[in-house]
Amino acid sequence: MLQRKLGIEGGGCTSDGRFSLDACRCLGCCGMAPVIMVNNDVYGSLTGDELDAILEKYR
Repeated sequence: MLQRKLGIEGGGCTSDGRFSLDACRCLGCCGMAPVIMVNNDVYGSLTGDELDAILEKYR
């Protein structure tokens, strides 16, 4: 879902250079999955609806 919202594949970067998307093995947050990390901020127990608000925060 995040790939679709950003319009990039894993390992890619948005055309404005604002977002990149990388997969990692572990953030140490299994109990909060699904999880994303933006800079040093961790967001867990995510739903698709929450992604828009999180992305907007960093735009």
